[in-house]
Amino acid sequence: MALPLLLPLLAVGPASAAEPAPLPLPLGSVRSVHPGDTLTVTAVSGQAVNGDTINSPVLQKAGRMRMTAPRLTAAVTIACDARPGTYPLTLTSAGAARPAEHAAPWAHIRVEPADEAARRGCRNKVKKMPPPDREEHWAAHTT
Repeated sequence: MALPLLLPLLAVGPASAAEPAPLPLPLGSVRSVHPGDTLTVTAVSGQAVNGDTINSPVLQKAGRMRMTAPRLTAAVTIACDARPGTYPLTLTSAGAARPAEHAAPWAHIRVEPADEAARRGCRNKVKKMPPPDREEHWAAHTT
């Protein structure tokens, strides 16, 4: 009797066929990554504000904090030419006049070694990535 309920789930295919979910990166964390990995920086109220910038020398480009209630998030991707090592990830206020002088430490990312084949694969993967989602989701009671 439960078979009709399972058929829609079977049609979707195995969970492993989907693109891996971005890795979470909360305040104060340390995360091992590979070139091409996407991270989701997450902040709760008081840790960051809408429009703050996430940056690191190993990111493909800086990320912008956006509201995805109940937290702020920014998706960032590790550059394909990132060299192995541990790098800081910083948060800069949206209104900072000189961002480099006002960056606050957020987390650390440890880039693992990658051979040339992995870097080529990374470049192909990054080319196919959709643009970052700019839509914001605010709580219903927010004005």
